[in-house]
Amino acid sequence: MTSSVRGLLVDLDGVVRLWPRRSAIKAARDCGLPEQAVRKIAYDGGFDLAHHGVWSHEQWVEQVTSRLTEEFGEAGTRAAELWAADRGDADPAMADLLRRARAAGLVTCALTNNTTAVTADLQLHGLLDVFDLVANSAEIGMTKPSPAAYEAALALMDLPAGQVAFTDDSRTNVTAAVYMGLHAHHFTGAEEFERFLAGLGITLPPAAGRPPARAVAVLAGAAPPSGHAEADVATTVATRYLTTGLPPAILAARMAVHDPTVTVVPLGPDALATVNAVGAVTTWRLLPHGADPRAAAGHVDAWAETAGDVDAEHLPPWAPAARTAAAGRADDLLHHTGWALRQLAAADSGGDPLAAATHLDAVRQHLTALATLLVRHQPAPWPGATASRYLPPAIREALTASLRADPTTRTGLAAGLRPLLSLLRHLRQMTQLVLDTTSSWPWLHTAAALAPLLDGPPDLSAQAPEDSLYTPALAGVYERHRPLAQPMADALASWAAKELSGRDVVELGAGTGRITRQLAGHGPASYRAVEPSAAMAAHLQSANLPGVEVVEADALLLPLPALGADVVVEHEALQFAADPLLAADEALRILRPGGRLVRLLLHPAGPHPLAGIDAAYRRAAFADGPRPLFFGKGTDRRITDHLAARGRPTQDRPLAEFTQHSTAEQALGALADRAWPYQHQLTDPAHRDGMGAARQEAARLPASVSVPYVLRALITPVDQEGC
Repeated sequence: MTSSVRGLLVDLDGVVRLWPRRSAIKAARDCGLPEQAVRKIAYDGGFDLAHHGVWSHEQWVEQVTSRLTEEFGEAGTRAAELWAADRGDADPAMADLLRRARAAGLVTCALTNNTTAVTADLQLHGLLDVFDLVANSAEIGMTKPSPAAYEAALALMDLPAGQVAFTDDSRTNVTAAVYMGLHAHHFTGAEEFERFLAGLGITLPPAAGRPPARAVAVLAGAAPPSGHAEADVATTVATRYLTTGLPPAILAARMAVHDPTVTVVPLGPDALATVNAVGAVTTWRLLPHGADPRAAAGHVDAWAETAGDVDAEHLPPWAPAARTAAAGRADDLLHHTGWALRQLAAADSGGDPLAAATHLDAVRQHLTALATLLVRHQPAPWPGATASRYLPPAIREALTASLRADPTTRTGLAAGLRPLLSLLRHLRQMTQLVLDTTSSWPWLHTAAALAPLLDGPPDLSAQAPEDSLYTPALAGVYERHRPLAQPMADALASWAAKELSGRDVVELGAGTGRITRQLAGHGPASYRAVEPSAAMAAHLQSANLPGVEVVEADALLLPLPALGADVVVEHEALQFAADPLLAADEALRILRPGGRLVRLLLHPAGPHPLAGIDAAYRRAAFADGPRPLFFGKGTDRRITDHLAARGRPTQDRPLAEFTQHSTAEQALGALADRAWPYQHQLTDPAHRDGMGAARQEAARLPASVSVPYVLRALITPVDQEGC
């Protein structure tokens, strides 16, 4: 060893001792407390007293326990116990480095902002032999980044700053060390620190008896199942979900050491990519400790509430507070997407295919996160997590098409990018409609930068693709399996004759016109049938209903003037809007003073005796993939509450009660024709599995039943005469 450096001064937590379990957050979650409850109490002023030595470690823990118990009762006590019991994990690579440093004659010292428990913790982890000295803030009375803390540590080591190498995972503490004259290094992993020492002329000997390093396979991780948006669809691209307490830079260094044939590239705070010797690319989605990688990868058995609970999942509409919070996150994701596209273009023009491939994955990751945010309407299960099982078919198809391409070739890079740009246009429009926020990223400049790769500048304007669920095939059979009972038709006609005659009417979600036919023929001054699906709108247009103008548009952005309608009516359509509450607001915008929003609802008076047939179909058809999503549960109540908060009360008015005859054969026929939108997510084999299960269930149920129904009208606002 030829170097003027005679000592190593290292931080403890985040360097030699790691905290992979995030015990404060995990303890709060496990005990049903708010996620930040333990952290908020444990690391406020009491922690300052503890790491300055005013309180002992035991006094600090006792104080935290007392406050958590006072605020949360027994659950708080248990959370405090779980938090205090976690003493972290030793990093064997860093411990080995320090032992080798001591064997080489270097003085090793820890400089840590900590409590009086440090010595006991070092003994617990078998680390007493890695340090000659410990400068603990609870004992020296000073904390980093104060210069006095470094001076106290150097005094213990009996060395000048110029003869000491320092490492810490805090950039602030590294900056202070540079100011003090130490050879300072920002810690990202033991291997990186050893290379830093080598640059200072320090060559550490191998540990006595240590076996030579050998190449091992990289970690397996959890692979997405078939049908998932990130499922493997080519030999050159793969995605794996991995639980780890290590940041990407440290994990990347370790993976490279384990397998020198692999190139490892960190992609951000929660992902990295590896490329093996034959050019196969794997993207690693990094999850915090406590997250289930199989659940994150979309394995249905990992997230279903019970083994058989794969029927359907209801997601709520946006709440105003959640929408506001999501707007900022969406802006960030669009900004990161734009930046990654510019980096991709630069890497392509610079002839760096690996960098271009990793930037392509970053684009895919950001758009997946944005799609998850827009579709799920709820916080992710952990910060930064995506949830591909919530993505509708059009989005999953774009992601899958991108994954099919080989990004290590220029042609494959372009092929992998094009479907993502189509998805970007769609998500930009959804962000504007749902979150009322417009990205400020310079998309025109980004399009120009991508022009050489794509043989011309791509169109990055906000656009909406056709909904792949509402296909022409579905439109053709839609009404066949949704016949109106005569009592319902009579009730709608009677109501329309009284309430719509002479009025300007707008119907939302008109579909193929099964309700339109009952309402439009009773003398309205005008009747506009709004339908977002091109296939459904074309079917309705071909019917040539007298006096009906078909408008292809989304309920969130009606191409109609304000104050231009007397009645806006819909039949169980708002629940399928991307944001039902905003759709209700848009309906109010086009209503004149005294106008009415009418929501027609038809529901069985109790459980449907044949509902098990459809449920059996779904369980079997979605057994190997994400279960279908239904947005309707509770939507009408939420819309009513939302309107009430805006000063628009709603009257619930029954229009008809009747009994309808249903048969198992009818239920099977609808499924066989794929008459329900969710069925258009399915492959033909999955559909066949579903039909087999549905037939078995039908054989167990009555061949025919009589089902009582109630037709209701939710009318907002209620006029003086009570409607």
